[in-house]
Formats: sequence, C-alpha cells, structure tokens
Amino acid sequence: MCNDLSAPPLIGLLQAALNNPIERSRLLQQQELIREIMNDIPTRQWLFLQACQTDYPNRGIDLITAMIKSSRLLRHGGRISPDVYGEALSRTWVWFVEDFDQYNPQKASFVTWFNQKLGWVILDVIREKADEARRQLHPPASEEDTEWIYPPAPEPERWHETIQEWLELVKNHSHLFKDCRMQSPPHFNCQVLLIQILTVLGDSGEFSWNTIAQKYEVEPLVLKRFCRTRCFPRFKQLLSE
Repeated sequence: MCNDLSAPPLIGLLQAALNNPIERSRLLQQQELIREIMNDIPTRQWLFLQACQTDYPNRGIDLITAMIKSSRLLRHGGRISPDVYGEALSRTWVWFVEDFDQYNPQKASFVTWFNQKLGWVILDVIREKADEARRQLHPPASEEDTEWIYPPAPEPERWHETIQEWLELVKNHSHLFKDCRMQSPPHFNCQVLLIQILTVLGDSGEFSWNTIAQKYEVEPLVLKRFCRTRCFPRFKQLLSE
C-alpha cells in the first residue's frame, strides 16, 4: 500500500511505519508521538482497521504491540512479585492478540485496554498462587490433622503486603518462638521455621515442605507436625493480639 498524501499527518506516519522498517524504527523512538497516536480516536481507529485486514494479519498488530512497549505507558509490576507480574504479562499478551477483534477504538486507547486487562490478570495470578499456598499450608484434613490449628491465609489482593507484615511480627516477637524448639536439631525453632516459610511465600507464592525439610536435615513429616502443632498455634495467637 502506497502512502496516501491526502491522509492526516498521524495516519501518514503510520502508513509509512507499516511499509518501511526504517520509518517504523523512527516512530518507535518517539514516545510523545506514540502517545499522541494512542489518544487520537480517528488515528487508532484507522490502525485498528489495518490490523484487522485479512491481507496483512500480523503487520498491524505487530506495530501496535511494539508501540505499546515503546510508549512507556505499559503498567509496571511495582511491588508485585516478578513471578506474578511476568506470568500475568505473558497471559495478557496472548489475550491481546487472540481477542484483538473485541477492541473498541472509540472507548479506549490500545494501551489503556491492555493495562485494564493486565490488572485483572495480575489479580487472577495472585489468587491462583494464594490458593496453591493455601493447599500446601492446609492439606486435606485427616484424623491426624483434626487437632492442628492453622493460621488464617492472607487475602489474595494483599498477599505480599500481608506476608511482609507477618514477617516483621515474627522477627519482632522472638520471645514467643525462641523457646519452642525441636529436639533435633536443637537450634531449629519456630521463629526460624516461620521466617523461612513466610520468606519463600513472599518471594514465589508457594513453598515445599520437602525442600525446607531437606535444607534443615529434618524428616518432612516431623517438620510438618512440629510446625502445625507447635508453631502455627503461637503464630495464630500473635495475629489475634
């Protein structure tokens, strides 16, 4: 498609970028210009139609994707775990390409539409990791488990903030945990175990009893029983104060 000399300036720039790699590269280096394109309804509507043309199934979406990444408007992870953000970002890009025909250029810019979805996907990933962590902390009940006391699980939306708050509580109340020790190894107490569990949960949203048991050279079943019968009740008591 040749450039249309009668086209508005922004559309003319996009026509050039779609047909010339050099012009595309030049456009992607201009964040302010990209933002102007994103905010101009007729221009993004024209680009949306180009991306939906069957003759060029990938060219338009590829340019839009590159513009979103270059715009510096893409939502960042902030305090969100890199694992959570990375997974959510990857899922959102897949959604963006697969559901692109659902986009309405009259309602929002490409990047706003993307960021809104990314926010929801981040919450989904946090919930999934929180659910998995709950399953690991709260396995299916058995007769042996009936008298064990479990701490509450953090709310998915405040998972990382709550984990950090709990870490500070455990670190600042060593007097509640330091005398609660295993017979072997004697240096291994509730405070050490809770800090280890909370640190791993804060970093990745999940943990393995076997991995922790191997680190401290303790049988996994012994470690789980010590935590659930000795450590969790004290931790729950601290949270209720």
